[in-house]
Amino acid sequence: MEIKPQKGPQELFLSTPADIAIYGGAAGGGKSWAILIEALRHVISNTGFFACYFRRNATQVRNPGGLWDESMKLYPLAGGEPVAHSLEWQWSGGGKVKFAHLEHDATVLNWQGSQIALICFDELTHFSASQFWYMLSRNRSMCGVRPYVRATTNPDADSWVAEFISWWI
Repeated sequence: MEIKPQKGPQELFLSTPADIAIYGGAAGGGKSWAILIEALRHVISNTGFFACYFRRNATQVRNPGGLWDESMKLYPLAGGEPVAHSLEWQWSGGGKVKFAHLEHDATVLNWQGSQIALICFDELTHFSASQFWYMLSRNRSMCGVRPYVRATTNPDADSWVAEFISWWI
């Protein structure tokens, strides 16, 4: 089975070489699915590759139709094995994907010393700017993949994200 993005915005989002890419739009546009696909680029064959997907709280990660639920449909097709108690996926010949939360600004300190090749924020406007910038300092790796960030967002003209991407809009 071939896993690939839909033509259009998903394909464009997943093909960019940018260090930071943000995929925006209304609910139902396939944004979360696109970032779930992103890790498959490396995790299947790179033993040192580690990706982490963040939502603001653990409930959002575990909700029906949330990241963990959707990963259960996708990652087994690519040979992933779930480790449900830690919200992780492992590949026999590859790396790991973890789902986590940053419920409080201080939660970022739990990630001190971490090396995360791919950081994904699902619904970036739910996070504070300080959480985003701190986690960028954890965006590093020795696995041979240049560290990068992918995020999704719904439009929110009053958020720090709108200011962050205003130069592009």
